[in-house]
This record gives sequence, C-alpha cells and structure tokens, in this order.
Amino acid sequence: MTERLSLRFYMLDLESEQFVYLQSALLGVMLSIMTMLVGCSKPPAIMRGEYALPADVLCVSADPGQYGGIFVLSETTEPTTFNPQVPNNVSTSLLLSRLLSSLVEYDPRTEQFLPALAKAWQVSEDLKSYTFYLREGVRWSDGVLFTADDVIFTFDCILAETVDAVTGKRLPKYPSRNYQQFHINGEKLRYTKIDKYTVRFDLPTVYAPFIYDISQSILPKHKLQTAFEDGSFQKQWSTKTAIESPAAIVGTGPFTIMSYKPGERLVLQPNPHYWKADRKEQRLPYLDYLVHQFVKEANTQVAHFATGKSDASGIGADDYTWVQKAADTYRFSIYDRGPSASVNFFWFNQHRGVNAKGEPFLPAHKLRWFTDKRFRQAVQYGLNRQGLIDALLFGKGESLTSIIAPAQGKWHNPNLPRYDFDPEQAKRLLRQSGFSWDAAGQLIDSKAVPVAFTLLLVESNFYDRVGVTFVENMKDLGMDVNLERSDFATLLRRTDDTFNYDVTILGWGSSSAAYDPSGSKALYLSSGEYHQWYPEQPAPVTEWEARIDELIGLQERTLDEAQRVNYMHEVQAILAEELPLLYGFTPYGYAGVKNKWRNIYVPSAGTILWNIEEIWEGSEQ
Repeated sequence: MTERLSLRFYMLDLESEQFVYLQSALLGVMLSIMTMLVGCSKPPAIMRGEYALPADVLCVSADPGQYGGIFVLSETTEPTTFNPQVPNNVSTSLLLSRLLSSLVEYDPRTEQFLPALAKAWQVSEDLKSYTFYLREGVRWSDGVLFTADDVIFTFDCILAETVDAVTGKRLPKYPSRNYQQFHINGEKLRYTKIDKYTVRFDLPTVYAPFIYDISQSILPKHKLQTAFEDGSFQKQWSTKTAIESPAAIVGTGPFTIMSYKPGERLVLQPNPHYWKADRKEQRLPYLDYLVHQFVKEANTQVAHFATGKSDASGIGADDYTWVQKAADTYRFSIYDRGPSASVNFFWFNQHRGVNAKGEPFLPAHKLRWFTDKRFRQAVQYGLNRQGLIDALLFGKGESLTSIIAPAQGKWHNPNLPRYDFDPEQAKRLLRQSGFSWDAAGQLIDSKAVPVAFTLLLVESNFYDRVGVTFVENMKDLGMDVNLERSDFATLLRRTDDTFNYDVTILGWGSSSAAYDPSGSKALYLSSGEYHQWYPEQPAPVTEWEARIDELIGLQERTLDEAQRVNYMHEVQAILAEELPLLYGFTPYGYAGVKNKWRNIYVPSAGTILWNIEEIWEGSEQ
C-alpha cells in the first residue's frame, strides 16, 4: 500500500510540469526498448512483402493501417511453456494465441465463431459430422505448407492413448484437459483426413459446444512428430527452447519469437507468412515488435502504464481513481468493462484416496470436517467477502454466488443463495453438525478434536491479504488456521497430484471472450481432472455429483439453448447448496490503452488485445 500511495502523490505533484516530463519519459521508454531489442544498436528492420499472400488469404474488415510501431506490455506472469498441450496458466494461454492459430476464432464484436485456418465448415443433416475446409496456401512461420496432416496430428497428440501395465486402463499418452474435452458422451472424437485441405470430425451424438471446443491451437506435424512418437512430446517447446532456439517454435499466428530473456522480456516479431491481410492487401500484423516486459508486482505493472512506459494494461478497481488522473498527461483512455468474468474460490481437499505408501491423503478427522456440507456452509457464512471487496477493491466488486460469473449473462443463475457474512448463522450450522466450543473458545468436533487446518496460498500480495482475512474470520468461529505460501507450480502439484493440502484458493478465468459451460466440464464432472475437491473419481462418490455429471451430459446433447441454460442453472443450484467450492468475489474490470493505437475494440471479457494483428500506430490524440 505504501508504494501505491507514494506513487499516487508523485503523479499529482508532477501535473504542473507534465509536458516536460512526458517528453523525457517517452524518450526514455523508447531508448530502453531499443536496448532491450538489440543492445545499443537500432532495432533490425522488419522485412515486408517478401512472400506472396496465400491463395485463401483472409481479408479483415478493420480499417487499413500502416506498418511500424513497438507495442509494449508489462506483465507479472512469465510463460510456463510454449507447448499448448502442456498445462499452463491464463497468461501463457494468451501468449500462445499470438503464436498459433485455430480452425475457428471468436469475434467479440459479433459474439460469433468465424473461420480462421478453416475457411468454411459444413454440418451434416444429423448434426453429428463437421467437415472443415482449410485455407489453401497457408504456411507455417518457417515456410512449410499447412495442410490437413497438421490438423490430424494435433488431435493425435490430444487423444493418443497408452495402456496402464498394472490396471489395464486406457490413459492419455500426453495428459491434458483437452483429452477429456474431446470425449463426448463417453466416446472419443473421431477425425478423418478427406484430402489435403479437408478434415471431417464425427461425433457419437449431437454435441452443442463442438465449435467452441474446436477453437484450440493447431500444431505443426513436421516439427513435433518425432517427439510425439518417441514419448518426449510434452518436453518440447519449453521455455528453454524459447531462450536458446526461438526459431524452433513455429506457428501460424501473427507473431513469432524473436528473443526471450526470463525475468526481463519476451520480444515477438511479425510472422512473415501470416495468412491475414487488410483491404489493401497489406499482410498483417502492422506492428514491428510486440514486447512483453516482465515485472514482479501488479503495482509496478499498473504504474508502468500510468506513467507512459507501456501501451495497454488491465487496471484494478483499487487503482482506477489515481490512474485516471494521469490519462491526459500520458494520453491514454480507460475503458469500463463492468463486472469481470473471472472468478476465485476456496476449496477443501475431499480426496478419499491414499498415496503411494497406502496412507490416506487426509487424516480421518479432517476428511470428516471437509466432507460435511454444513461445515463448508459455515465457513462461507463466516468469510467477510464484502469486507475484502471494500479493503482490496475500494468497493468496486461483487461477491460471487456461482462458478459462472454474472458477466456470462444467461448462463449465470441469478437465483442462488448469497451466503452473506453472518457469523451467527455459521455458528448455528456448526452446532447442527455436532461441533462445539471449549472454555477457551476453540472449536472442537463431536469427538473433541480441535478444528485446525492450513490454508495454502500462491505467493502474492493479493492472496496474502485474502488469506489473512480468512484466518481472522475463522478465528472468530474458533478455528485455528495456519497460512502456508508456495510458488504456483508447487501449489498445482500439491493440489492436482500429491493432494498434500487442506484448503486453498485460486482464480479461474480465460483469455478469451468466448464462453460455453462445457469449456469447464473438467471441473464439473466427477471424473474431471480439474474437479478440484476430489478429481478423477472412478465413480461419483455422492448423489449430487452424479446428478451434475448427468446434467453436463444433457446440456451437451441438445441444441436447444434455453434448455441448456436450464440444465446449467440446476448445476449451479446444486453447487450453491453443497458448496464444494466456496466463492470469493469478482472485481469490476477496467482496461487502459494509449490513444495513439487504432482498431482498438475492448470487449467486456477476455483479452483487450484479441485483435492484436489489426492494431496500428496512428497520431497522438
């Protein structure tokens, strides 16, 4: 807080000298960017027009622009991989979308999926086969022709299986969330190469979200086939590759990697073979360079934007007021995006299994608490979420009632219990479940075991403040909660693999404005990899989880959108009653972009640079 307050006053003090400071700041930024790119020399020129446009080039409808410009982003999260089939975070997923393309892509202006690497598709009369016609003449960034073989290879990578030598169970050869996503009604998606530029997908049943699911990155067979065959596929395109051999990572997206220096920056340059152009037949993108400069704190990220050192940024609700004061000085605009589509939630470990030594993941008394619905409801009532919103977001946020945020419109069920802060109701629920308090005020269970557990947090100032509030609120209920912090990778390993934790909190979101509830079915399904509280259950351990499994299948197998919405509203009602996820809050979203950039369209959700290839540098406004 001290850093943010001092920066705020600094900004106000500079208003009387803003023009002189603006000139020096911008000059300093440009010099530092040039240094980042090529040391002390001038950035290398970008070659344009060296290669012919593909026969099936996609001409965009955006206003034609002009080449040039360096777009700088300050980022707190560095990429974890450059292989889209390796589990990653939202920031990495967004970065990969700038390097790789999909068969279809989502346009938030029309709220429709449009042709991308596929120039068109056709659906059979029975609605169970989709035939995609690929763009002819498209090339990978290394000049190799893109064909149906690459599409087939991509789905081979996702759906290839191996047999467990002990259990005989068929398992994904290369585990990822997409493996389950492309199992429809319990059957694996079938796909066939019809000819060099045609691919057909055959579904076992009508499947409403298929076009949404198919919007994932296509991979180059010529670069990754050997690794796929020898078992090293998920080791390919690591951060080490980007550091040492960036040209080895090829794509069909608007950019390629020029250089990566961890802790400092990632520099992207135009893909010379990109398959989009404007109405003047100028190949996109317009930018010379897209620079991701890495900073350690979110405060620094926002401060860089507010002082002219970066070109766009998300702006937290708590930063909005002071950043807005700098808009005229540094010539940027702030866009109000409304309530965020991202959510955060706590969950207690409810895993009934045992580790490699045959020891339960949880001691019996903790499993008894965490699987008790009234215990979870009591914790939700006992958490002062509005207090967190007031303290962290200056009141600019909303408590969540569902895993589907209100920003998702019709999919969100508005008629759910709110669990507003009510410590007395929390205590009533605990009493009903056999808990009581000793003379010192310590909560004990029906077997006189004191209630104590550990909250595992990812290392972050934001989550630290949430965690401290959680500890204080639970102390008021007589619970003894310890805080434990870890890096993100360790947290995921403990929650997804070793199950060595009691309770944790994470955010859930997407870099895309596109939304379909089936995109999160790995969370909803009891067999799902991301069914956080007890993943990959052999069979549903509760009746309510079995009902959710059934509802997810029903909503996928109908094209009646109103009925799909009804099914998903019931899913949310069950989750709100059982509370395997204890909901946090969602902030109001703001985004800032410098005024000089053209073809900016800021959607209500997803990345603000969804059309980065169309953005170009105009005159200052």
